[in-house]
Amino acid sequence: MINVLSDGAMILIILAALIAVPTVTVFTVLAVNRSVRNRKNAVYTGETKGTVSKIVDKGLDFPWIIHVKYCVDGINYEIKETAKLKSSPVKAFGIPIGQKKTFVLGSVQTGDTVTVRYDKNNPQKAVIYGNDGIMTG
Repeated sequence: MINVLSDGAMILIILAALIAVPTVTVFTVLAVNRSVRNRKNAVYTGETKGTVSKIVDKGLDFPWIIHVKYCVDGINYEIKETAKLKSSPVKAFGIPIGQKKTFVLGSVQTGDTVTVRYDKNNPQKAVIYGNDGIMTG
């Protein structure tokens, strides 16, 4: 059997595979996440106002959790979601020197009112409207 590829070409193929596999995996997970959220936004057509009952910060390595209480047809419900974050540059004299993470929902605190979208057939299934994104704590 004749060796068709040189050692250098084989190393490049292996390196490309080592880069491609995790990259494809990450983009697949992100696409599935976005698809699930978009499906929920399409199915959850009921809308009401809810009150932020608690915001939990478990530390640097864990995401913030937002708890929201809401009422539909006289029945109280509570949901909790991972707070999605957005990144904005921190600048000194117009030069970016770092990044600051803030909630996608804006400056949310306990007691604030947020919009909750829920499944009209099962109001217990709900999402915090506008809390869309992929970046968490």
